Amino acid sequence: MSAAPRLWLALGLLGEGALLSLLGTAVLAGHLPATPLFYLALFGTLAAVALTASWRSPRRAANAVTHGALLTGCVVFSFPFVWLVSTSLKYDEEIFVYPPRWVPQAPSAVLRSPYLTAESLPPLGPPEGLATARWAGLWERLRPALAHRCQALLAVAPPGDAATAEAALAHGLFQRAAAGLPASLWAAADDSIVAAVLGRVDAAAAASAWEAVSRSLALRPITVIDDAGNLHAPSRAGPLDPWTTTAGAIRLVPDSSANSRASLTLVYDLTQTATARIQAELPLPVPEARFVGLILPIRQDRTWHALTVVVELAGSRYEAVDPLYLGQYRWQELGFKLAERDPRDERDVGTWPLVRTAEAGSPPPPAGFFRVTLTVDRAWRPAAVWRKYTASFRSAWIATQHRWRYVGNSLYLVLLAIAGQTLSCSLVAYAFARLRWPGRDALFAVLLATMMLPGQVTMIPVFMVFRELGWYNSLKPLWVPSFLGSAFFIFMLRQFMRSIPVELEEAARIDGCSRFGIYWRIILPLVKPALAAVGIFTFMGTWNDFMGPLIYVNDQRLYPLALGLFDFRTEHSSEFGMLMAASTLMTAPVVALFFAAQRYFIEGVTLTGIKG
Repeated sequence: MSAAPRLWLALGLLGEGALLSLLGTAVLAGHLPATPLFYLALFGTLAAVALTASWRSPRRAANAVTHGALLTGCVVFSFPFVWLVSTSLKYDEEIFVYPPRWVPQAPSAVLRSPYLTAESLPPLGPPEGLATARWAGLWERLRPALAHRCQALLAVAPPGDAATAEAALAHGLFQRAAAGLPASLWAAADDSIVAAVLGRVDAAAAASAWEAVSRSLALRPITVIDDAGNLHAPSRAGPLDPWTTTAGAIRLVPDSSANSRASLTLVYDLTQTATARIQAELPLPVPEARFVGLILPIRQDRTWHALTVVVELAGSRYEAVDPLYLGQYRWQELGFKLAERDPRDERDVGTWPLVRTAEAGSPPPPAGFFRVTLTVDRAWRPAAVWRKYTASFRSAWIATQHRWRYVGNSLYLVLLAIAGQTLSCSLVAYAFARLRWPGRDALFAVLLATMMLPGQVTMIPVFMVFRELGWYNSLKPLWVPSFLGSAFFIFMLRQFMRSIPVELEEAARIDGCSRFGIYWRIILPLVKPALAAVGIFTFMGTWNDFMGPLIYVNDQRLYPLALGLFDFRTEHSSEFGMLMAASTLMTAPVVALFFAAQRYFIEGVTLTGIKG
């Protein structure tokens, strides 16, 4: 084996072995979940292949090690982006867990509600100091005892499948009861552990566990909004709205155990029918002309079924234009406004527009009344998974004010910047590479010297120049400088142009082509790879530019996406799923562009500097 393949083999195996050791140590220490074990096996296989191939073909061994090292780098450096995307697909309770979950949880197909589930609880496992084999037998004793104790304290019958309900109740109660137990207890006998855990179960712990694992669709009385923004409660014979079932297997059960305020629980079954519908006719507390909308207090059941809201008033039918999916499980007050009476877009604060779709149903609501219809449409598991995985993206898009302006401003800046850089830099590079004129080399040295000046040095003088020109709070300072060229791009294009044979230019000149004709017909077609690299660099720099818009733009309608994302973060700093979704939406075009144009990018960079 020659020296070069041996060196590549040694370095590659050393790097892969170091990475394997680091990842293995991290997994054993609990700093990484079990998912990276796949990568450990992959890297180990590559190392074994490289060792095996080295005995037969040194060149194949070197290639195997090289590709293994490249694959290792791709996997390692893709972790942040994978984590970014996976976080945008998770529930909030999936984000703040340890060890972290790399794969977002997929929702189940729930066709009956209410139901019990342990999806929001941390994974159930043996406490620290308790062997796994012993834990399995201990949990078989704890599970029925904890479930029975919880039901006895709350005096409720768990809905749905008995085994699933028992497991969920026991899981939730164990998480609360075992939290304060001393670590030394888990070394005691099983009877002592069971007695200690059950001894910590009281009514408060049972109510907390029930709240964590129970899911149900419930309603509270509706409130009417008038044209002045005041709230009015329709007069009722009782504390709840007079809802009636109009379609599907659904019934309403009064429930006030979870909260002091009265509510109605919707018990429905979508196994046989795809739709369940209820309806209520309420007296108008304000004149019809002053009716603007309503507030619907609702507790969703995280089934991801679609909920359609329809309001009938004064002979017209109004329906919510945006789909509302049952993806939450806590109480919310959802607002619905007639778009023709209040056109403001307030979806970011939980108020959904209602648009006129048709005439009122037959029969229409009586005079002085309005009708509200709620329809639950069944969602099978693929639809539920899709709705859950895209929920943060929908919420981020809805919650972003001036979202289309942000996108339009970024595209506007990107197109002008790419056009300016490719045109100006190619012209200047052509003059430095192919034309002979006095002082050319000295000016080129001055041009390269400007690359040594950091942007912070020229930031304030340039800002004062643009302010005197009247360009402050406009997009001109962000794209006009691109038509003045960039020292780095000029240098890169010049080196590429110097590699073009002079004979092509001389032949064109014999045919009568002018200097500009040579530039346009000969040089530019041959430097397409370098121009593609300039375009990609410019796109990435302009798309991700944050400091420039922050300095020169003050009007929110002029924000590009980078500054819009910063403004979005200040308003939704605690909603990490939405933040990660918004960041993914901004990062995805850059990643897609790089992979789509990587051939031109790599060719333009590698060929730059080759002399003919």
